[in-house]
Amino acid sequence: MKKSIIVFALILVFSLSSTSFFAGGQPDSGGDKITVTFWWRDYEGIDHDFVKQIEAAFEVENPQYDMDLVIVDWNAMHDKLTTSLAAGTPPDASVIGTRWLLEFMDLDAVVSPVKYVSQSTIDNIAPGAMEAKIGGVLMGLPFAAGSRFMAMNTSLATKVPATMEELREYAIEATKGGNYGLIMPGGKHTELSDFVYYFYAAGGDFFDANGKSIVNSAAGVKALEFMLKLANDDKVVQEGYMAQDRKQSHPIFFGGKAAYVMIGAWADTEYNKMNADWKIQYMQIPPFAGNKPAPLIVTDSIAVYKDGANLEGIGKFLDFLYKDEWKAPLDKQMGFPPVTISAAQRPEFQTPMYKAMGEANLNAKGWPLVTGWAEASSILIDANQKALLGQMSAKEALDWAAKEIDKANAE
Repeated sequence: MKKSIIVFALILVFSLSSTSFFAGGQPDSGGDKITVTFWWRDYEGIDHDFVKQIEAAFEVENPQYDMDLVIVDWNAMHDKLTTSLAAGTPPDASVIGTRWLLEFMDLDAVVSPVKYVSQSTIDNIAPGAMEAKIGGVLMGLPFAAGSRFMAMNTSLATKVPATMEELREYAIEATKGGNYGLIMPGGKHTELSDFVYYFYAAGGDFFDANGKSIVNSAAGVKALEFMLKLANDDKVVQEGYMAQDRKQSHPIFFGGKAAYVMIGAWADTEYNKMNADWKIQYMQIPPFAGNKPAPLIVTDSIAVYKDGANLEGIGKFLDFLYKDEWKAPLDKQMGFPPVTISAAQRPEFQTPMYKAMGEANLNAKGWPLVTGWAEASSILIDANQKALLGQMSAKEALDWAAKEIDKANAE
């Protein structure tokens, strides 16, 4: 009996203390802080120390919160999120590939950020960046958006290819000095970005109007066969490419060992880190002869999770993050053009790289916004690898991929 009385008294004391700390839904300055959690994509070029500065500055301005910014490897982000959602323990918000939104909406896992972010923040975001507006409702806050383009090491090559066929010719020429003509990541990674460069250049689409996979179309076969020629016949790509993802292969270009690379917004940041003794030139990813340019545009958004512990707090953090003093330097580090109207006017975004991205935006084409895209992408990377390793022809590999994608979508 005495033990029960003691336990009851302790519970009562704790309850009274908690009431004083959290009266009105917020702790006073002497109480426990509320943890707010945000999962951040580990972008190429991002300064981890600057992320910590953002975390610290937000806590100074909002002392009631303990801000937990977790930097997550992009290849692990999707699986990490789906695991946390299944367990009912997601972060309050995270960066996601915009194409994941439909999947998370099907799980009833996300809420519109408009409920928690101020209208002034929303109004400062360029309308064209709001790819995550679904059914007229903004379901993901635009975080990064940029088209892919091509970079050239002018000490190894000087010709700007107008077609993919010319790119092959110039890449072969560039290998004569013992360097690589073209960078091609071949390892398993989150997105099959290198295949899509060639696929879109050939006029390809991933799905027909009925949602059936058509990656094994003539455009798909042409794209993959062209990759096979570059890698296995012409041997213009870097040694060991099948074991390298983007982060492992692109430093070879920035180290001055390759002539061309199809790349994205982080190019300037990585080039400047190297203090290179060669000049970089930016240009468009060329189409195959007879086709129109169609570079990939990639958008990332911020998803706010229905089961997040502190959605009011994450709203305050996102308002803080989107101020020019924080978001603009982040965009510069990552290389993405700003999604905010105010930051886009800043002089640091008026450079040759951003000009190339702006030109690419005119013809750009995004990933398909479909449920199950993460699995479809994984299947296509497997198909690419089967062909590149000689286990299947390009047509056989893509026939297999189309069948597997349709099977996965039917489940």
